[in-house]
Amino acid sequence: MYYLMIGMVLFAVFVVNRLKNSRIGRAWFALREDEIACQAMGIDKTRTKLAAFSLGATWAGLVGVIFAAKTTFINPASFTIWESVIILCVVVLGGMGSIVGVILGAMVLILLPEYLRAFSEYRMLLFGAILVLMMVFRPGGIITNVRRTYRFKGKATTDGHSA
Repeated sequence: MYYLMIGMVLFAVFVVNRLKNSRIGRAWFALREDEIACQAMGIDKTRTKLAAFSLGATWAGLVGVIFAAKTTFINPASFTIWESVIILCVVVLGGMGSIVGVILGAMVLILLPEYLRAFSEYRMLLFGAILVLMMVFRPGGIITNVRRTYRFKGKATTDGHSA
């Protein structure tokens, strides 16, 4: 199961990196930044959002199948608010849009409680403080998503200046 999960993570990282630079990935970024401008550029807003939802549901379904196979029993009590809080903390701590940041944030927030078992009663307070401190001092997360900038390079004239 361990090697299957490592393989799934590597496959997910590969797919996400490929999607970032694809046409649909650029449409998702444009839609996130400004929906009206995105629609004005000819991108179908509804179709793009449905594609994102479908891809997220597909990944959730795949991981759910693996979870069900591992635990052999699924109960609504298995999923508490605590799992949602940890996922939110991982994304905020790591940085939205940064794969390496989210992996680093997951390692920190999963390993940190193991090392700080003496403070188990204050876990929620500690995670809340981490979230507030991250939002105040580092809103982009540990590793922020670096935006690519495109520059126009015109033809050089005979005097060395661009046209």
